[in-house]
Amino acid sequence: MTDELTTAESSLREEAAALGVDDILALCYAFQHKPERLRLYLDVLRKKGGERAQFASCLICFDLARQGDPVFQKEFAYLADTMRVLGDKRELVLALVASDRYLNFLWEMCQAQLDEADPRFAVEPAVETIPADDLIVDLLSDADFGDEFGISVDHGALLTQFDEAIEAFLGGEVGMPIYDPEAGFRLRHDRDVVRIERFLQALQSLRDLVPIARGYRALVLLFYGTHIRSRGFFGGINQRKQALLRDGLQEFSTSGRELWGIVGVLSPMHASHEVWEKISDVLLDYTQWCATAPELAAEGTSSYDAVGRMLARQPLVGNRRRTGRE
Repeated sequence: MTDELTTAESSLREEAAALGVDDILALCYAFQHKPERLRLYLDVLRKKGGERAQFASCLICFDLARQGDPVFQKEFAYLADTMRVLGDKRELVLALVASDRYLNFLWEMCQAQLDEADPRFAVEPAVETIPADDLIVDLLSDADFGDEFGISVDHGALLTQFDEAIEAFLGGEVGMPIYDPEAGFRLRHDRDVVRIERFLQALQSLRDLVPIARGYRALVLLFYGTHIRSRGFFGGINQRKQALLRDGLQEFSTSGRELWGIVGVLSPMHASHEVWEKISDVLLDYTQWCATAPELAAEGTSSYDAVGRMLARQPLVGNRRRTGRE
């Protein structure tokens, strides 16, 4: 029976491969309630060259994604920019969807989804958390070397590196009291995303050697997490936001004193008033959660649903809650 199914699928692929893009799209939506058939035709289209096949395959990917397939939801997030470029080619789009009511409807839904996407992030970064117990490599420490090696840390160089990272984030230069009013704790476009990500990388590398870096890391993680959207494509929880907030709260739990020591950086020169309002909202809710669920809190922030609780706290607008677009 398995051999018969394999032979039938191979024959179907061969027949579809011989068809034009328009005909494959028509076949797709003769079988629109059969996801397995859509996946087969999508695979055939991806093997074809040209913008017509590319647009058609992206559209089918979107259809499978909106039906709840998590694999295609992730794929479409990566294809969103490609779909925007192809969607601007009006003649190409009309040639493929104009004659079919369902394809028109599907393209309109796709356009609406693209319009809702956060333009600051071409693709939401994948977040993979590796449990500490799964790390089987024992890293070397200074104690493993002993004094005989004469290894020392150049704290002056580290502080210089830290100062340069701070200035790059705030939009200034070391020793110059002039700052870019568009830099600092602001997240308006993709250039800000790059600037913030670079600062976090620098802070991560310095946090064990420059204590104040821990305070900045907690503050920046919480700022970043509170200023990206709560939901990703197709309404799912933005896991990047969830990870940033949990990581920021974990850093705050261990480096709260360092955060309080530098929180004054949130001056009007470097941040709007709402930055601290959003951060303090999360800190207060986390504190409340720790008090009401001490057993879970003792395990760390992994059980704290930062985004879900944030959405629940959002005020009602009319008869519905806000959409979670931070």
